[in-house]
Amino acid sequence: MNKIDLTWDDNNVLPDKLRPDVEFLFRRMNEATIEMTNPGPAEHILDVGCGRAMDIVNMSRSGAIMIGLEPSFVMLAHARESLKLDGQNTAVLQAIGESIPVVPGSMDKVICKGALDHFADPDKALQQMVAAVKPVGSVIIAIANFESLGFKIGKFIFWCRSVLGIKNPYKRLPWELPPDHTLKFDYGLIINMVKEHMNVDKVLGVSMLCSTPGWGDMLAKLPRGTSAFVLGTLDSISRLFPCMSDVIVVRGSPR
Repeated sequence: MNKIDLTWDDNNVLPDKLRPDVEFLFRRMNEATIEMTNPGPAEHILDVGCGRAMDIVNMSRSGAIMIGLEPSFVMLAHARESLKLDGQNTAVLQAIGESIPVVPGSMDKVICKGALDHFADPDKALQQMVAAVKPVGSVIIAIANFESLGFKIGKFIFWCRSVLGIKNPYKRLPWELPPDHTLKFDYGLIINMVKEHMNVDKVLGVSMLCSTPGWGDMLAKLPRGTSAFVLGTLDSISRLFPCMSDVIVVRGSPR
């Protein structure tokens, strides 16, 4: 098993000023995860890799009973601050996805948003999530698609640049695996992994063309209403073609 980073911090993950495409992607990823989870009053929902606990804050407002798991004590501190500011007393615990400390079959729903590709053993973590839910429960996974249409266009653009002898000015391109990731997920990989452990109930694509070279800069020059319309239209298309989307959200149920 790969080493687990107990000091991971997301402070430097995103720039201080987000381009319209990145801002839209993160907002829609949050909305789509909540949409697929559909939290209800008194439902027990486990958030694996809860980060700053913002999903916990949002879903708690529906009356759901939330529990958060996070391996990094740095992120746990951020999570507890978020919950304190919102006036909540929700449990957030230090734990890894590969060893979930809840009674098997006790959760109505388990969510894991943007974290599965950080885990040392994603497949084992998914097994643990499925084991944690009730027979009529569901597991919701939201994950970045490294074979998105935007990334494919970006690869082609940079291939053309290399043919023309233009030097790459970046240390790491968006479609290259970040150092804190263990797997480069795409549509086929996440669907096949989920199918190994449960039935796939629904698949949703989120956003399209995010991080395509020059795309965010172009959107930033457009009137806000125009860029919002373009991003919303592409998001609607991504729902129909999740294999091309920037983020894939999968909901499954135990067999």
